[in-house]
Amino acid sequence: MKKNIYLLIFLIAFGLQAQNDETTFSQLKYLEGKWVGTIDYSNQDSKPINLSYSIRSNGSALVEQSNEGGVEMMTIFNLQNGKMLSTHYCGLKNRPVSELQSNTEGVISFKTNQKLSGLNSKKENFVGKWNLNLMPNKPDSFVYAYTVIGPEGDVFTAKANMKRIK
Repeated sequence: MKKNIYLLIFLIAFGLQAQNDETTFSQLKYLEGKWVGTIDYSNQDSKPINLSYSIRSNGSALVEQSNEGGVEMMTIFNLQNGKMLSTHYCGLKNRPVSELQSNTEGVISFKTNQKLSGLNSKKENFVGKWNLNLMPNKPDSFVYAYTVIGPEGDVFTAKANMKRIK
């Protein structure tokens, strides 16, 4: 009997997580279009940032193309086996793959899976965390933030208030 209860709890939790991942992907698709802002770094530097989002692959992927102070990068958000992932092709010349950690009141958080990415924070720097605050009450704005981690812990953080231009 206990075994059946544990199985039921697992299936309910798995179903809720899959539903949350699908809901998150639908919310992220709302970003389709062009966005501008200024990205502020924890070292007091700032640069212009441009983001462009497009829905691709028969609706199965959301592609983010970014230009951060002249550095071009790309991130692909997709559902794989019901799990929300982001794969970031970084200016640091690596490829962090992140998994959805939470989606609470429009604040979507991802954390890099080091094993899946082939990365090791004890040896190299990479984006370890992403947050996108979709700000449901301001549909033409969102907050874009990330943290780069490495052998020294958090290397730097970056945050931008983005405004829709198209």
